[in-house]
Order: sequence, then C-alpha cells, then structure tokens
Amino acid sequence: MNEKEAIEKLQAIANQPEDSLKKFLAKEILTYDSPQEFFSNVKEFGIETLYYYEDLEEEEIQKILTDYSKEIEQMQLDNSDKPLSDTERSWRALEKTAKDISDELDLER
Repeated sequence: MNEKEAIEKLQAIANQPEDSLKKFLAKEILTYDSPQEFFSNVKEFGIETLYYYEDLEEEEIQKILTDYSKEIEQMQLDNSDKPLSDTERSWRALEKTAKDISDELDLER
C-alpha cells in the first residue's frame, strides 16, 4: 500500500464510530508527517520511548488502560512468568496494536 492509501485507511480507522485502541492509535499516527515516520520510529526506538519524548504522562497511560481495559485484556499480553504491571500491559497493548496496524497497511518499504 502506498502512503496516500495508508493515510486514507488510517483516516477511515480514526473515523470509526466505535472507540478502540486501534482508533486511538490511528489518530496518533495521523499526527506524524507520514505513517512510515511513525512506524520507523516505533521500530527503532520502541513505542514507550516514542511516547516518553512526547511527554505522555503516567495518568494518560492509566487512562489508556482504563478506557480500553476489556480490549487489552483480550490481547493476552502476559507471555512471561512475571505478571505485568498495568503500565507494562498498556505499553504492550500499544505495541501490539501498532504492529497490527502496520501489518494491515503493508506500507511499501
């Protein structure tokens, strides 16, 4: 998919009537100069670092966990022996959602 098609797809996701983590992240991706910029930053630095530099506050991470708790729960992110904190679970959910969107967009590299 080329950049124009990717932006159109992201706009369609962002305009969906039902609120979701995917919709939240699509809106965020659209704030970047290009979807590829967002995804290469996530790949290079990780989503947590990306949001750290955007000054995403702990309260905002907790809000993500609260607002999308059922969706995050369904993702089954605990794949280790050590239980995840709410914050870690939120980051993993954002990372998984970003990967899912990236796969869906299949941007030309």
